[in-house]
Amino acid sequence: MGYFPFFVDIAGKNGVIVGGGKVAARKVEKLLSFAPHLIVIAPEIEEWFRMQEKQSQKEGAASLVLVEREFEMADLTGADFVIAATDDETLNGSISAYCKSKQIPVNVVDDREKCSFFFPGLVREGNLTIGISTDGKSPMAASWVRKEISRILPSGIGEVVDLMGQTRPRVMELDMEEADRKALLEKMFLYCLEKGGKVTLEELADRFMGDYKCR
Repeated sequence: MGYFPFFVDIAGKNGVIVGGGKVAARKVEKLLSFAPHLIVIAPEIEEWFRMQEKQSQKEGAASLVLVEREFEMADLTGADFVIAATDDETLNGSISAYCKSKQIPVNVVDDREKCSFFFPGLVREGNLTIGISTDGKSPMAASWVRKEISRILPSGIGEVVDLMGQTRPRVMELDMEEADRKALLEKMFLYCLEKGGKVTLEELADRFMGDYKCR
């Protein structure tokens, strides 16, 4: 059947990670740049988490709270999503069952049957995000595809996407047909791609938009 790849804004959302080892760290590492509020709960928490907690406090981009004690089911109150990353299968199963009963999205590491969502393999270049999923059946395949995509992406694609995001509102204000607007955006995109994203907004406006009037 497969899983539909929703892209969800998790900035400011409350995520609970149960487990403080290397597997949990890999999940947290993926999440931090999307600016959720994360709580990591475990009786023992690796030093990596403490460094990330300090870094996130400096940057103010994400909230990472460490709770070094045994997990309690009440810790899931108010959670928007949950990750069970302990080495206790029984505990992971209990967390999964509770979350599903409360309709809280839950990911249980290395147990696809207990998950209601999967972590995709991620490729990120600026505002470009590519997610890769095998429905939890082959993380190795997802990793291979991720590396291949990273290898073939054009240089500066992240900057190109950012430029197009800034330019598109201006183009939408131009007095022109929809088909012509689409063609203009394509020309601008290809030009930015050719230049590796090393283009200014003024240059784009002068080169491509000078002959058009605003509505």
